[in-house]
Amino acid sequence: MNASVVTADITETDQLVEDWKKPVSPDVIKELSTLQTWKSIVGVLTEWVIIGSVITASWYLWSVHIAAGIAGYFAAIVLIGSRQHALAIIMHEGAHYRISNNRFWNELIGQLGAAWPLTIDMRYYRELHFSHHRAPNTDDDPDWELRETGDWSFPKTRAGIFFLFLGDALGLRFLDQIQFFGRYTYQPKHPRSGWDFGKIGFYLAFFTGMSLLFGATFWKIYLMYWSVPTLTWLKVVLRFRTIAEHYALEYDHIYRDTRTTYPSWWEKILFAPKNINYHLEHHLYPSVPFYNLPRLHHELLQNEEFRNNAHLTKTYMGVVRECLNCESVSREEVAAKSTSTP
Repeated sequence: MNASVVTADITETDQLVEDWKKPVSPDVIKELSTLQTWKSIVGVLTEWVIIGSVITASWYLWSVHIAAGIAGYFAAIVLIGSRQHALAIIMHEGAHYRISNNRFWNELIGQLGAAWPLTIDMRYYRELHFSHHRAPNTDDDPDWELRETGDWSFPKTRAGIFFLFLGDALGLRFLDQIQFFGRYTYQPKHPRSGWDFGKIGFYLAFFTGMSLLFGATFWKIYLMYWSVPTLTWLKVVLRFRTIAEHYALEYDHIYRDTRTTYPSWWEKILFAPKNINYHLEHHLYPSVPFYNLPRLHHELLQNEEFRNNAHLTKTYMGVVRECLNCESVSREEVAAKSTSTP
């Protein structure tokens, strides 16, 4: 994407393709790309308040009755996993420098508020994620390369999709999740900086402080209410979202390299917080922060070519139906079609 079309602090690494008919005027994109840092801060704080409240409520229910405790715990796994996803989206905003125009505050809020608690380093995520933006759905896409198994082949049967997500929910693929997060956790060849010392300091201060304050109870809470949701429900959410964004598509037009999904209210809570469902819009104009994506979508809909060609799906259950009925496309065919210009 041409940097002059958006704002000066967007790098060429945000480029999707070099030549495409830009349907929204540069002035509108410049306005929509204006950052309001307080919205990201409120977003981070809101998720942590929800997570803390859910843990407190679930912990209390164990003392009321065993059945209430079990039911509350399973609900907590789902709710906390969905909020971990919301934090990951804030981290993604920081990776695109969409939290603050001040680079230090952008990194601090993204790392301390979202990335480090998820054991992710936003700098490593940024490096790989920009490669994804440059060449989505191709051999040069690190996200696409990571998914060369049958789990990511479509179409599937209803039973195939059901057992795929059931396995994720039960934690049967926790090693996949660890591997996925691991590539964003540490990269030995990456240049060291002060952020590495900050990250180490954060972990030492947090785990030491919590252990001294709460002893073994802290580790019990951490494993039950942070690690388990990360390895189970968050795995479900990330797979669901990834399928909606880049699978069971036509791949024959820039507006069909990815998908925008209109979620139902409960899907928005569980799968699509922070407007992450507007994924096509994000790929076309990654300078636009999450809180302005609905407005960007409205602007794009005024363009006839976008309306006629964009892959827009009603609800995430609609995405599942498309995964049942889509044509089988080989990896080679996807790479050949992907990122074609209109």
